[in-house]
Amino acid sequence: MPRCHPRTARFLSALPMAAVLALAGPTTPTAQAASVSTWDKVAQCESGGRWYIVSNTTPVYYGGLQFAQSTWDSFGGRQYADYANKATKREQILIAEKVLAVQGQGAWPKCGPAAGLGADKADPYPAPSEHGEFRHAIRTATGHWTPFSPLNGYDGAGRFDGGRQSVTSTPDGSLQILGTGTDGYLYHNARYSSGSWTGWQPLDGYDAAPRFAAREAAVAGMPNGDAQILAVGNDGIVYHTIRRADGSWQGWTAVSPWGARKVTATGMPNGDLQLGIIGLDGKLYHNARYANGGWQGWNAVAGYGGAPDFQSSALAIAALGNGDAQLLAIGADGGLYHSTRLVGGHWQAWGKVPGIDSATSIALTGMPNGDAQILAVANGTTVYHNARYANGGWQGWNPVGLKARAVGIAGLATGDAHILAITG
Repeated sequence: MPRCHPRTARFLSALPMAAVLALAGPTTPTAQAASVSTWDKVAQCESGGRWYIVSNTTPVYYGGLQFAQSTWDSFGGRQYADYANKATKREQILIAEKVLAVQGQGAWPKCGPAAGLGADKADPYPAPSEHGEFRHAIRTATGHWTPFSPLNGYDGAGRFDGGRQSVTSTPDGSLQILGTGTDGYLYHNARYSSGSWTGWQPLDGYDAAPRFAAREAAVAGMPNGDAQILAVGNDGIVYHTIRRADGSWQGWTAVSPWGARKVTATGMPNGDLQLGIIGLDGKLYHNARYANGGWQGWNAVAGYGGAPDFQSSALAIAALGNGDAQLLAIGADGGLYHSTRLVGGHWQAWGKVPGIDSATSIALTGMPNGDAQILAVANGTTVYHNARYANGGWQGWNPVGLKARAVGIAGLATGDAHILAITG
């Protein structure tokens, strides 16, 4: 960890880099941006690459880039988390980019130059399009992929553009799909086993509102043919509704006063609904809605390697026929992690899924043979496919030949898997 700033060495010789960031003030920047790989090098130098670390010094410094609390606060870090080590790797880098733009690589006197921070001008996280075109494809039981085809739009439009998506299957072989349109409202579509589509329809809002404006949404197919839906409203609160097998809707209810950034859900063989959220604190929480309509309540999910909680930026959950639920999450370091909630309610320890280190979107579905099919968007916009076999082995990652910003996947009893992607 660096201990001085070249321009103020006598005064700051005892201070870590993060304290220098808080005290040094604006300087002429020598770099305006840097790639994720370069920031990884800085973090390796500063903290051994441990994005969750809290120093054992006085004063205390936080995260992979060892922010002083005053630096984290003054550069806007609290929009993500109260402390840098509680933010994701991406969020820490975004704040470090602001510091870099003001102070240049000299803000990290030893680790910045050693990592080549001043010579790297790449944008670590190019802003994706806010919305993109919805496309659908099928991975057949034999492993063959059909071409990705655009979905027709709402009210006669030639295509559907949106920013969020979720897809599930029901026992009759249908697909149930959710999407938020460019207007921010939540829409529903269904694909029958014959291949025909119902077309998009907006969902009614909560408490007699004409439409439901959603930040995030998830749909889960149930054994009785219903589809249960969870959505994060514009107020940040998680809401629940049911689309019954006959096509009627139950109506929205708030799932306690809990707020969330992300939400995922899956229907279990016994009729329960298992769900996960990323809370406003960035932690991963689990809940269940029982078949009788009662709720288990929220519980924080323990972290990787014995950490008390799991900081995450995205998650997916999928039911298996034996009553287990598999969980996939993007950790604070951008890597992928896998766990299983066993049918008895116990959790297996997290294991890191090798081969993907910079995922931004993930999807997971259970298959009738006990496998799990997985999609991930990584390295910007490249979509990769993987499978976790029933015996616990992994197939390995393979690109599917599509660029996308978000993906969803739903397995059918036939062994086919349907993929929903937002391109652009």
